[in-house]
Amino acid sequence: MKDDEEEYEDEVDQKNDEWFKANFFDLMQQYPREWIAVLEGRVIARAGYRIEVEDRAKAIAGEEEYSVYFVPPTGTFTDVGYASR
Repeated sequence: MKDDEEEYEDEVDQKNDEWFKANFFDLMQQYPREWIAVLEGRVIARAGYRIEVEDRAKAIAGEEEYSVYFVPPTGTFTDVGYASR
């Protein structure tokens, strides 16, 4: 991807992003400083490292699309990076 291109988020990514934002404070309490994988509004995997959570999520989700997020111990929505498979 070039620097001037925006990353495309499909409908699944957008729905997962909305769910993550709506549940952000609960997630901070349950999964502080962890990477989580979200599929259809539920956490399907968690781990201390991104590669680890992606491996676990792939094993669970198979070909289904999921999103990966880092949950900080405290913060705001602007502190959080989103990524999707």
